[in-house]
Amino acid sequence: MKRVLFIDVRNTARSPIAEAWFNQLAFGWGRAFSCGTMPAKHFDMLAVQVMAEVGAPIRPHLPHPVTQQLLARADLIVMMGHDVPARAFPHAVVWNFPDPTGEHLSVYRQLRDEILASVRELIAELHPVAPDLLPVGQI
Repeated sequence: MKRVLFIDVRNTARSPIAEAWFNQLAFGWGRAFSCGTMPAKHFDMLAVQVMAEVGAPIRPHLPHPVTQQLLARADLIVMMGHDVPARAFPHAVVWNFPDPTGEHLSVYRQLRDEILASVRELIAELHPVAPDLLPVGQI
């Protein structure tokens, strides 16, 4: 089973969205987790809302901190933006998604869709299968 760790600063939107997409699309062969370098005290309900809209729900949870245990178990680490210094996780892949906190719902929807595209590319690299076998979703 491939384990992917998605890390951002607050663990409220970008990384949980990526975690939800990966877990839905890699069901049976991969598992994702998400965490933050400075986790927030509360979850971002707009992230929950936009994922529920497309049938890829994420449960509101208290954001999780990065731990040595999560890092040690990960086969791949993905940084969700440049707001975490890459040198902190030298072998991580860096995706450049801005933190949507405080933005309009449309920004969250666009972020959700862009993260889906990146997760699909990642899955194609980690577990190549016929493209028509990947779930399309509602977007």
